[in-house]
Amino acid sequence: MIKEHGGQHQTGVVKYAICKPGGNDTALVYGSDYTQEQKKCINDVIMEKHSNVEQVGFIDFNKKPELQMAGGEFCGNATRSAANLYLDGKAGSIKIIVNGKDVIDAGVDDNKNAWCEIPLYHGDDTITSNDEGIYFVRMNGMVSVVIQEDIAASYLQQRDKLKEAGMNIIKKYNLEDNEAVGVMFCECIEGTIKINPVVWVKSINTLFYETACGSGTTAVAMVKSFNEKKSLVVDIIQPSEMIITANITMENDRISKAIISGPVESDGVVYSVDI
Repeated sequence: MIKEHGGQHQTGVVKYAICKPGGNDTALVYGSDYTQEQKKCINDVIMEKHSNVEQVGFIDFNKKPELQMAGGEFCGNATRSAANLYLDGKAGSIKIIVNGKDVIDAGVDDNKNAWCEIPLYHGDDTITSNDEGIYFVRMNGMVSVVIQEDIAASYLQQRDKLKEAGMNIIKKYNLEDNEAVGVMFCECIEGTIKINPVVWVKSINTLFYETACGSGTTAVAMVKSFNEKKSLVVDIIQPSEMIITANITMENDRISKAIISGPVESDGVVYSVDI
């Protein structure tokens, strides 16, 4: 059962839950009728109050299932968290609106893994590569730069400077006009891919070395599917050491569908803050 925390509801009070999809702490605010300026303010206040929170989204139980991120970007882990809340952790599926326009499938499976479809960008430039070992994956609402193991190794020697390195890569390839950009520094751990995700969101100007990244997981799996020219299911290790699984479907040499799944933890608390 959800328990109250932080006082009674009143005007100016914003209530929210904190979910942990793959360890990627995500605050989901109850209510979505806010201006972009208000969302930015709520985002900043929650992140200041909870240093572990890496992103903030908005949902409304009184409307059709929808997720709006504070920065307007698509976020796979937040979508999985929203599905988990809408379904109260019970097995089932829903249609959920993301990005303000894409309607995608999401849900909870019988093993209590929360999953969601990724809204794909379909074009000749969905996956491109200008430099060997560096791929650009376009999705609706985000671009991911996938830096494969051989190239990423030199960056990973200075992990404390990965955020700076990620932002430099975003600027080097002139990606600042995108709503959000993730830079995935890949490594191989006993035969399994691990990502080190640096994510920048333009409208709220946040730059995080994230503890988990659903969109980045998808992008890395899409590159693997693209190179191997086949559908695949791949486990990706997150910085949290948890696993997010990507299921990539390829048809006629094109990636037609992508789904990510994994556990979403929650403490069941409804927090509140006066804005």
